[in-house]
Amino acid sequence: MDRATINMNRAEIEKTIEPIIQKCRRKFAPGYSETEDSPDTDEPLRPETRRVSLIASLAESVLGSDFVGRGLEVGSGYGCLLFPMASLFPKIQWFAIEHPDQPHASRESYRSMFRSYNCHLETADLLREPFPFPNDYFALVTFSEVQEHLPTDRVNLVLSEIARTIRPGGVLIASSPNQASLENRLRLMKGKSILDVPNEIGKGIFGHIRLYTPAEIQSAMSKRGFTLERCEMESNNSGYRGNSDRSWVRRVH
Repeated sequence: MDRATINMNRAEIEKTIEPIIQKCRRKFAPGYSETEDSPDTDEPLRPETRRVSLIASLAESVLGSDFVGRGLEVGSGYGCLLFPMASLFPKIQWFAIEHPDQPHASRESYRSMFRSYNCHLETADLLREPFPFPNDYFALVTFSEVQEHLPTDRVNLVLSEIARTIRPGGVLIASSPNQASLENRLRLMKGKSILDVPNEIGKGIFGHIRLYTPAEIQSAMSKRGFTLERCEMESNNSGYRGNSDRSWVRRVH
């Protein structure tokens, strides 16, 4: 597997990781099987690409591109974050936790991609089980677009497990949709709900249950002993930002 170095700007990172994200969607999104790829989707790649490139940039700014240690992704999903990070940070030994009832988690093609990127997969129900790792095990943990899927009474449990398994002085990079974003405020002003009624996709697997403000996330993290070093806010909803580069709505983001 070819590996990149991360001494690149955001545009260069995005050019590198976009094919990986596209492959993950094609191979593991709903509708795929071991013999057939997922059907094409109208969902743009840019929001996912921007999310991953931001996390990679944050990791590089804190750890550097040659960092050696263990990393964990909590909730690996289709691998759209994990495999780009493994490509950009090849000296990190990457682990991931995924729910055992996710269809892709048991697929040989999914596990094969883990092996090709030298990543290690563990399955666990985060709502009911501790992380299958010892204390102080990881130097870097990514917790991206997961918190909003957790029942509110289980958030502290998951955050406590992250705090238990990350080493003293380790780095946690978390991301979650901003409840107080301009887009959400405009939706409320139009009489629309920010979220649909929460639904259980599978046993212990949920769509969005609750969104959080940056202050709420910082407060929850601080109670687990984490200190905020840096906060970045971006809007990745390209459709919302307008169709033209000269669009006012696009420029204000």
